[in-house]
Amino acid sequence: MKTQNNLKTFKAALITSVVSLASPFALQAAELELALSNETAAAELIVDSSSIASGGADLRLGLLFTEDDDYLTSAGLLVRGAAVGERPIAFGLGAVLYYGNVDGVDANVGALALGFGLKYVIPGNTPIGLGGEFFFAPDITSFGDTDQLLDFRLRAEIDVLPSATAFIGYRGINAELSGGGDYDIDENIHLGIRFQF
Repeated sequence: MKTQNNLKTFKAALITSVVSLASPFALQAAELELALSNETAAAELIVDSSSIASGGADLRLGLLFTEDDDYLTSAGLLVRGAAVGERPIAFGLGAVLYYGNVDGVDANVGALALGFGLKYVIPGNTPIGLGGEFFFAPDITSFGDTDQLLDFRLRAEIDVLPSATAFIGYRGINAELSGGGDYDIDENIHLGIRFQF
């Protein structure tokens, strides 16, 4: 019953957050990313805003569910820019706020993580991208039942349509809990699609 009430509250908060975040940027480019593995489902709304930084920035809202009834929400900002010169490499630096519930051990997970992203695009008629992201929150920026949180992704992607990208990747999310021990919220290979609109 507690999980259902938390889930209802969470859904209402997520909808409010998505509308609040997306409405000022309605005329900006946006992407919706959906990723599935055998044990997880994830969705992420990415709004591109060039008004934040000269190279642009991604405002993100994410939600991850697991088959164990764990959930993790995220809201973040990744400022990005191209590498020096004409190289097809893009870098990003940013912060992500995480909050969720680990049902298996009845723990609340919360953290503010800093991190970076890197993407290399192999030019061609059908561009292929290789990239990754790494975000880490130490004890000082973790809260709830969390001492540390690590979130990293590796992926390969290909543009299959002008407004759709398919990808395969790996995501690992690990929380070190204050009660002792580590908990892997996600450690799966996933397939996904990103829609641009």
